[in-house]
Amino acid sequence: MQKERRTQMILHSVRLCLCTLVLVLSLQSCEQKELCYDHSHMTDLRVDFDWSAAPEARPRTMVLRFYKLDGSHYITREFSSTTSVNLRIAPGEYKILFHNGELENIDEIGDSYSAYRLSTKSREILDPMGRGGAAPPRPDHSRGEPVKSAPEQVWAGNYEYVQVLPYTENQSVVLTPREVTSHYTIELSNVENMKNDVDLSAALTGLSESWSLSDGKPAGNAVTTPIALEKIDNHTLRASFYAFGHCHDIENKHTFSVYTSNNVYFDFDVTDRMHEASNPHEIKIVIDGLKLPEPDTGMSPDIDPWDKVVDLDINMH
Repeated sequence: MQKERRTQMILHSVRLCLCTLVLVLSLQSCEQKELCYDHSHMTDLRVDFDWSAAPEARPRTMVLRFYKLDGSHYITREFSSTTSVNLRIAPGEYKILFHNGELENIDEIGDSYSAYRLSTKSREILDPMGRGGAAPPRPDHSRGEPVKSAPEQVWAGNYEYVQVLPYTENQSVVLTPREVTSHYTIELSNVENMKNDVDLSAALTGLSESWSLSDGKPAGNAVTTPIALEKIDNHTLRASFYAFGHCHDIENKHTFSVYTSNNVYFDFDVTDRMHEASNPHEIKIVIDGLKLPEPDTGMSPDIDPWDKVVDLDINMH
């Protein structure tokens, strides 16, 4: 009887071990199938950047945004290489938007292919001077404009169609970035009373707020952009900055304002110089003969804090 019971216990132990072994093998088999399934639905794609349209470009990173043909977002990737990159992607048909990355003054807005754009960030108008507090006066025509920062230099583009095939090696696409920002230089020459204890900054109205990558043109509202003024020498100031272009509407004015830390400001109408520029991507304006106030001209805090100086003899080149 004891022998028979011992035999049954041994058989039970054997069955238990066999069941455990089968369960372990089954789980391992499922795991391998799952990994295999994931790999079979992804394909290698090489992306090459052709910089022939912008040979002097030196971006730090490149951002790739893939969209399905209905315009819905699929994936976004950012790469430190700006020449050639490899990524894993599901087979399918795509549209691509691309631009350089690490842009501190720019927000990425919109999720769909047609809505995505690069938009300048909000900024206080006296930020370049390092001053807060109440905003200075602004030209009448621009009082409703948002105040937005100047963008960094941007290279971007779009690619309307690429097909990624499954189980296919050596698939690639070539993207050609182009500069989408314009460079502006506004120089003030023969400046009088330029003192180290008077801080200066500027602003320009009527610039484009953002850039639509799918349309390849400026988008959004007209904005006023605060600009730093660099002292080149004792009689020269220079503003050098980028923008997503400006409004070419004949009724739209562009005013360049100079603000001083002793609460005096100057307005210059530069509309014609901007609209008639021979190269809209490289605009240079020279304002000759600016006379700044004496350092002790500041206004008392208990009265109107800003005083406008109008000098009709100033020449513009």
